[in-house]
Amino acid sequence: MNIQLPFIVVLAIVAWLIVRHLRLRWWVVAAFVLLGFYLADTSAAPLIDNTTRDGVSVVNKTNK
Repeated sequence: MNIQLPFIVVLAIVAWLIVRHLRLRWWVVAAFVLLGFYLADTSAAPLIDNTTRDGVSVVNKTNK
């Protein structure tokens, strides 16, 4: 049986579990989200994107 969930639902569940079990405050999570948006607008964004894609391909054992 395959279950298809939107990626945002999976992220929301992971975020909730992190906040719940690591006892992070919601303002810390909001600060991390804002930091992510700010990083996406810098010159480091292509490096982060390429590193993330390479990491996913290693985990999935796929080659370009």
